[in-house]
Amino acid sequence: MILHALTQYYQRKAAFDGAAPEGFENKEIPFVIVIDKQGKFIQLEDTREVQGKKKVGRKFLVPKGLGRSGAKSYEVSNILWDHYGYVLAAAKEVEGVAKKSAEEIAAETEKNHILAVNQHQSFVAKVAELQQALPDDPGISAVAAFLANRQEIEKVMQSENWTECFKTKGCNLSFRLVEETRDLVCQSKLLQAYLSRHKQESAASEQTGICLVTGKKANIARLHNAIKGVNAKPSPFTSVNLAAFESYGKQQGFIFPVGEQAMFEYTTALNMLLDSENRFRIGDVTAVCWAEKPTPLETKLVICLNGQKDNPDAHIEEVRGLYKSLYNGRYKEPNAKDKFYLLGLSPNSARIVVRFWHETTVADLSENLAKWYDDLQMVRGEKSPYPEFMPLPRLLANLVLDGKLENLPSDLIAHITQSALDNKPLPVSLLQIALRRNKAEQKITYGRACLIKAYLNRAVRAGSLKNTKELTMSLDRERSDIGYVLGRLFAVLEKTQSEANPSLNATIGDRYFGSASSTPVAVFGTLMRLSPHHLSKLEYEGRAVHLKWEIGRILDKCQKFPSHLNLEQQGLFAIGYYHETQFLFTKDALKNLFNQAKSAKEQ
Repeated sequence: MILHALTQYYQRKAAFDGAAPEGFENKEIPFVIVIDKQGKFIQLEDTREVQGKKKVGRKFLVPKGLGRSGAKSYEVSNILWDHYGYVLAAAKEVEGVAKKSAEEIAAETEKNHILAVNQHQSFVAKVAELQQALPDDPGISAVAAFLANRQEIEKVMQSENWTECFKTKGCNLSFRLVEETRDLVCQSKLLQAYLSRHKQESAASEQTGICLVTGKKANIARLHNAIKGVNAKPSPFTSVNLAAFESYGKQQGFIFPVGEQAMFEYTTALNMLLDSENRFRIGDVTAVCWAEKPTPLETKLVICLNGQKDNPDAHIEEVRGLYKSLYNGRYKEPNAKDKFYLLGLSPNSARIVVRFWHETTVADLSENLAKWYDDLQMVRGEKSPYPEFMPLPRLLANLVLDGKLENLPSDLIAHITQSALDNKPLPVSLLQIALRRNKAEQKITYGRACLIKAYLNRAVRAGSLKNTKELTMSLDRERSDIGYVLGRLFAVLEKTQSEANPSLNATIGDRYFGSASSTPVAVFGTLMRLSPHHLSKLEYEGRAVHLKWEIGRILDKCQKFPSHLNLEQQGLFAIGYYHETQFLFTKDALKNLFNQAKSAKEQ
């Protein structure tokens, strides 16, 4: 299913956006060596443009890079493009010079020089092979002439742009004839036709079978192209590399037969997605999204979920735009039934791990995303530093020490993301981690309050929380859940203490939040005995009356303090505490409420 959806995406991009054909790829080439037809050096052209805070080279359609590894990897060179070691025999600089002795530097310098010479010889041999096969291609002949003249190569390393080129680690170079305005030598029609013929000739001897993706007979791919952007090094998305997985005498890619064309299409599509605006990252989970037809949701979803570093307000605007696309909670745009896909990936030592796969429609996803933000909605103070809608990474950062998402389990990130997009209950591990963080910090943050509320509301809708109604975004004074009531009571007692002792370094919240939320009977007896003392110290009697009245109203809903609260009641404690705290910090809110109650009683 995943591979089929990816091949469809490739075909869509190939039809409308010019995706790379088989045997080619779009590669960033920061510098181009411009030569004439006699192989004379003209200039070293800088193709880079400023994107954000860095310069990025222009992408060109070039013959696909060849995988290379091992002690003799230098023998494999790319076709008419490669890094400066292959193209110019320019040895890379020695790294970490400050920590190495003169002898070590000299030895590594010699080693790098020998490697560059070997790489260059491989590149020259490849060009000579192409020249013999395509003698009528003027570009290849010009490159061969350039490589045969060491003086012309030296001119490249004496040009004004060479310093910028050399300091770019592993900088790729290619060639262009001065008569051409845009096309590189490696983009010639003669070369493309030659590579296509060579591919067909090689395929004639390959093993055939029924492709799992297309269902048609095809040449089966023995090895699959590597995927970039998930692991530190390019890794296969699907592979078999151990005898333990072999069966019926089949090895490697023949165990799961995928045709060469389908393999090329799905790997190209996934690499394109991982190098596009359709990609977002939360912790070590990298996710991509796409639709069967072009839709703005492909990029809007990324901003809605992940935010935008250079424009924090873009996230809020996109979520508001999402709500505008709904009418009475239903998606109303014409592309509602179009298929939409999400794929979550994590790195692994040997290959890439699929964390989640989500297939839906544009309408369902839009509606589910709106429900997610509805569940997250929580009251905020007037001067709150938190935005109206928080992106998922910032929310989840509230669950770990110092907001380091790498400390959050990958499977939890994946489960939360999938639950948000599928409108399903959140994993109980989310509640457990949030409550542990509350106890460790002896407080509840806005982000954790949002997540706990979302967990509880989804659990109520799923029926796993009996005799409980959904939480509102602000204080619900009629709610009688014991956890919620005790959370409110603890917030009022803390407010009373802090107002009675303005210079106090640590409040009861700093000392007792964890135990009050899990074992109330061990804490609240002491706190209630101290509250008259705190109330008596308030400078203005009216405030003491208001706070005492609020304590009385809360105690009306609490007959006794339980010995312990379960996980869900601890979550309700946190929300009750948060709601009451926000209410008490609203100017004159309690005073106005007290006066209303007093007037109603007098009437």
